[in-house]
Amino acid sequence: MNTTNFSVKKTALLAVLTAVSLTSCSSIGPAATEDAAGSAAASAAASPGPASGTAAPASTAPVPSVKPDQIQTRLTDFQLISDAAGFAWGETNGSLRLYRTDDGGRNWTLLSPWDDTFKSGAPTAGGSLHFLDAQHGWTAAADDGRKTVTAFTTDGGRSWTRGTLDKATYAAGLSFADPLHGWMLTSSDAAMGKSEKTLYATDNGGKAWKPLTSVSLDKPVPGALPLSGHASGMTFKDTGNGWIALAGHEEKPVLYRTRDGGKTWNNVPMKLPQALSGSSVTLDGAPVFFKDEPGKGWIPVRTVSANTNSRDAYVTEDGGQTWSFKQTGMQNALTFADSLHGWGFKDKVLHATSDGGATWNPVPSDPVLTDTLKNNPNVIRFEFAGPQTGWLLLGSEDGKKSKLLKTTDAGKHWILL
Repeated sequence: MNTTNFSVKKTALLAVLTAVSLTSCSSIGPAATEDAAGSAAASAAASPGPASGTAAPASTAPVPSVKPDQIQTRLTDFQLISDAAGFAWGETNGSLRLYRTDDGGRNWTLLSPWDDTFKSGAPTAGGSLHFLDAQHGWTAAADDGRKTVTAFTTDGGRSWTRGTLDKATYAAGLSFADPLHGWMLTSSDAAMGKSEKTLYATDNGGKAWKPLTSVSLDKPVPGALPLSGHASGMTFKDTGNGWIALAGHEEKPVLYRTRDGGKTWNNVPMKLPQALSGSSVTLDGAPVFFKDEPGKGWIPVRTVSANTNSRDAYVTEDGGQTWSFKQTGMQNALTFADSLHGWGFKDKVLHATSDGGATWNPVPSDPVLTDTLKNNPNVIRFEFAGPQTGWLLLGSEDGKKSKLLKTTDAGKHWILL
């Protein structure tokens, strides 16, 4: 046997195996993974499309699922759809970063309504971004004051169809009664407690938006929305009935209602307890109607007086015909999952109610929540999908950081997402 030839062959074989091993390792390393994600993100981006009513090319599929700790943005808002599904978003260098989860926050998918050259900023839930369910969503943004660009998805954000409104303005409210029928309230920048308002409607899922009503003159117009105040929320329960909450310099609760799909509006009487007659009481969001209790709902309220700064509620049991004030004593956050179960913070301690707010009890301290609150004391959004599962978005005092938490046992325990 020729030992020299054997040694040469053995050496060559080892060299081949080493090269194969190095090639395999490099193909699955972090750099390759990041490049793949970046390439997918770039392919998902597309510029705003043609005018409304004309279908725009749908953007490509979103970036494959990424781990929560790979989300490269500070979250500014979210919308919880169900125990498993939800959307969370923020902005990076002025561009929207929108993510969705279908497994309760374990994995996230990056969505791309706009490309990175479009500086839309971060929208607000129900303001300029709204999801009816896990598949249907709409958003709108101003393009440097030149025009207002719209986008909608029917596949959970995997693709988006874009259009434009007839003028440059800002979306202050988005609401859909079903996948086809929706409304968009636009507004100019508020000055001296007043803002121009235009209500648009669509009956084809957002392909085209038509103006229904507009107010730009400081004089009462029967059946129209007032010039005073800015919209803090809008809700349509069906194709006829809708509500718009307004907040303004009067510092009183102002609610308008339509019964004809947004063509005409009337002020809804909102009674206050005598003890709060000298307080600032404003509606802090859109009316929310509970899915399994169609006649019942609530509106978040901010109450400020000489001695109190609380979050309270207006509640209805007749489908929004009448509203009654409910004082809760909660402070910087309040939310309800249904007519019985609610949560809020008082003295930086989580409280809960199971009797519609008649009584509130502190929830046993959870170390994850307690520790996160130390550096992130500001509640940005608090929402429950049902009596057990909820999300809580907390922010730092300087506004530079945020943390998203989740509970699946009515607030007793929390995990970071």
